[in-house]
Amino acid sequence: MAVLARALNVLALLGIIGVLLFAFYHQVMLGELPCALCLIQRAALIAAGFGFMLNVRFGSSESHYGVVIVSALAGGAVAARQVLQYIVPDFGSSGPELYGWHLYTWTVVLFFGLALLAGVQLFIQAQFFEGVHDLRPTMLSYVASWVFVAVALAHVVSTVLQCAFGPCAGSMVEYELLQK
Repeated sequence: MAVLARALNVLALLGIIGVLLFAFYHQVMLGELPCALCLIQRAALIAAGFGFMLNVRFGSSESHYGVVIVSALAGGAVAARQVLQYIVPDFGSSGPELYGWHLYTWTVVLFFGLALLAGVQLFIQAQFFEGVHDLRPTMLSYVASWVFVAVALAHVVSTVLQCAFGPCAGSMVEYELLQK
């Protein structure tokens, strides 16, 4: 059963890596710079990924799941605020759609799912894994952890290039530090 818990943590971490790479693809390849709310949501997603990475590398812990849950709640609140912003009549919408929903709507679902997954794993592990020590991290665990760190650092660098060392500008159409 401890192997299952570790596998779920690795899968969650790989899922977060996938979402961050998808966001980075839209930013770099399609030229769609993220808005200020999107950057906050990415930071919350990176923080949730950090909680799963701690579980993967150092074994499951209530505090690691706490990081995931608090990050998911914070990111979900920001994403819900963005959804509510575009619900206002005649305000329009922003960004691309995926299966009929805007990406910020999918982000609300993602954060809710992450909080739910962490809560369920916390419950299961508290009930059934008492006194069971996690196995040594596998090669996949190490690779997923390092890929996550690399992707998270890439997002930090792109955010610094976009916003410089201050608050992000309202327009978000070009990188602040790369202007001529």
